[in-house]
Amino acid sequence: MRTIFTRILPKSCLNPNRIQSPPLTKNQEKAFKEPLIEIMQRRQAEAGASWPQNLRIEPIMSRRAIGKAPKSLRVTLKKMLTER
Repeated sequence: MRTIFTRILPKSCLNPNRIQSPPLTKNQEKAFKEPLIEIMQRRQAEAGASWPQNLRIEPIMSRRAIGKAPKSLRVTLKKMLTER
């Protein structure tokens, strides 16, 4: 006959450095990450006048921002909304 021995250890016996938490799900990772555009805008505000002029921060224009414009005008509207 085969027996299985199990031993219950108190938490004080465990090394806390060896205990690993379960990996985060993709939704949990998104909640912790700050969007890149916000990071860059904060850096731009901190740098002030020393921010390089060739680095422009332009938000992504979605279809909702443009509205229900005809396809032929969408490209023109996007170009008008970008910084030059």
